[in-house]
Amino acid sequence: MKKYVLTIALFVAFIATGFAQKMSAEDRAKKATDMMEKNLSLTEAQKTTIYAATLERVKATEALREAAGEGNKPDQEQMKAVNQKFAKVLKETLTDEQKAKMEEMKGQRDGNGPKKQNGGGNN
Repeated sequence: MKKYVLTIALFVAFIATGFAQKMSAEDRAKKATDMMEKNLSLTEAQKTTIYAATLERVKATEALREAAGEGNKPDQEQMKAVNQKFAKVLKETLTDEQKAKMEEMKGQRDGNGPKKQNGGGNN
């Protein structure tokens, strides 16, 4: 179950951070929410809840990146906590059918994306 929640969080994080860096937090949250609305057929209540959670997540991750300084990675434990909080909102807000659809979309994305090497250490 933890894996499922984390997967949702990472999927949405990927969507939200994939947009241009010059967009405002509000614009990025709106785009991510609109994409979810289109793909998951969100109700107005779900859309409102998810937009607020996405905006909070975007602002929190921006703050962590800024605090880390340019060229440095933000604290991974703090980023994980932000994403887990967001995943909890999704879990509480989406229906089982919507969660399944999101999982399916994530699987399609992972199947088409570039493969990452796991710690090869060949420097």
